[in-house]
Amino acid sequence: MNLKKLTATVGAVALAAGLAACGGSGSDSADAGTMQVMMFPSVAYRLPIVIAQDKGFFADKGLMLNFVATPNNLQGVQAIEATKSQAGFMAMATFGQGVQAGSDVQAFCGGIDVTQSSILAKADSELPSVHDGATPEQVFAALKGKKFGATTPIGSGFQIMTQKGMEDGGATGMTYVNVGGSNSITQASLDNGSIDVAQATPSGTQQMVVSGAAKELLYMPDVSDMFGTELYGSAWVAPTAWLERNPASAKAFCEGAKEGMDYIRDPENHDEVVKISQKDSGISDPKVTDAVLKTYDDYSTDIPIDAMQRTFDTFVDLKILQPEPYLDATKLVNNLGE
Repeated sequence: MNLKKLTATVGAVALAAGLAACGGSGSDSADAGTMQVMMFPSVAYRLPIVIAQDKGFFADKGLMLNFVATPNNLQGVQAIEATKSQAGFMAMATFGQGVQAGSDVQAFCGGIDVTQSSILAKADSELPSVHDGATPEQVFAALKGKKFGATTPIGSGFQIMTQKGMEDGGATGMTYVNVGGSNSITQASLDNGSIDVAQATPSGTQQMVVSGAAKELLYMPDVSDMFGTELYGSAWVAPTAWLERNPASAKAFCEGAKEGMDYIRDPENHDEVVKISQKDSGISDPKVTDAVLKTYDDYSTDIPIDAMQRTFDTFVDLKILQPEPYLDATKLVNNLGE
């Protein structure tokens, strides 16, 4: 099985994070050289930032970071405002919804080029998998009319996007059920037959597949334009006023994030990355950690504006976003003077 393609449930969002440092100031008024960065605890996208903090990549640039946990009950841009943070990580639907709700924010640093999502079944399921030699078309065809466990509420942007991707592939007539993002609930739902397949994102997929609890049928960015590089995944977003006043700090953050990504991908650093990843994520199985680390090939600090615009336009067509106010990617990306 190609573990590079395993991705998993975004669900593990629980414990409060806290690498406390400088005090929290207003979201658009932090002192130069300091940033409060909002992130969900334990999730995979944190690692480049945690690595950069641990290895002094930010400090080398005169930047001090304070980490704060993302509130579970607030939309991404609202959460930045509520926590008085200078940066938060979010998918394009969340970003666009915040802008259309009236928030003045911009994307300033890239994160994940694609939307990482896998389709899982029970480990002993007879459904075909690309890892067993089936074509994507054969897998999609076998999923027609099946019951699908979605990680987000029915009618949410991610569920609509997922349904579109499945139907484009040929998996029509599916019944969608929200099982949430918990690995344990997803696994139990597969085991008791209440769903036939489930959706998962890093690092939950790796935990379920490596443990033998599930098998991956498809890695959606490989087989669907909705999830691949035709559209854009997630980016770091900040209040526009703060970016205008603190371009050097924002640039230092993005440069440090890139160094963190490069550090993860360098085989020379493998053992150290595993140690830091396990401490931050709480994952103790080195096989699971190794599988998760392979998903960082999809990370980049670059923001492809054309792909972001296609994403906004596609989401308007799907009614995930509204036609007005119009979302112009050229104005919603701050290139930090480059």
